Amino acid sequence: MTGFIRYQFISYIRSLKIIPPLTVFGAWVFILYAYKEVPILSSYAVTSIAIYLIMTWVAMSVFSIEEESEKHILFVQLGSKNRFLWGKWFICLMVALLLEALAISYPVLMNNFKGVIKPFHYGLAIYSHSFLALFGILVGTFFSVTSYASKKYAWLSAVFVIVVSLAYEALVSKLVLLKWVLMIFPPAVNVIRYLSNGDIVDIKMDFWFYASWSIVYILIGVIVIIKMFLMKES
Repeated sequence: MTGFIRYQFISYIRSLKIIPPLTVFGAWVFILYAYKEVPILSSYAVTSIAIYLIMTWVAMSVFSIEEESEKHILFVQLGSKNRFLWGKWFICLMVALLLEALAISYPVLMNNFKGVIKPFHYGLAIYSHSFLALFGILVGTFFSVTSYASKKYAWLSAVFVIVVSLAYEALVSKLVLLKWVLMIFPPAVNVIRYLSNGDIVDIKMDFWFYASWSIVYILIGVIVIIKMFLMKES
């Protein structure tokens, strides 16, 4: 498994597919913090949304390194299709940690914030970036390894899911019945809701409810994707 991860990492770097998403994310962060005295949590909300989009892109690019014939050879060498999936996810997680470290540390090192950043700011920043990165990986994986979206419309479908998940509250306010239908989309808006109301936050019970639901959603998403992947490749 370690050899496969090393092989995947080298293949991903050599394919140069990592350069566009990293470049876009880096530019996004540098432009956002081009000015001093920016608010803490709302700025982290913006980079959390950015990492959601970029990690969807990264996941789709990681799963597109091999051709179909090479992928089936890897299945045989690994002895398990699950190992193939988990190895790909590990590469995505390494990229996500890199982007998260940049997004959280850059404004602190450059002294861009107008207030004093406190431990709970760091906690909310790690919380939002981590969950939205995981949502992005799930969305990118879903439209890469399942049969629900053709390669021709995979990226368009992924963007649709991202937009709908971020516009959840606006859509539900227009039509309440959508509340239950849209539960299949990542609860991204619930993760960043505490980052958009100023830098002083009162953590209440609903925060822990939303956090718990995000964890449950990720676990369900992982199980569903694994089952759909195995069905597609059987």
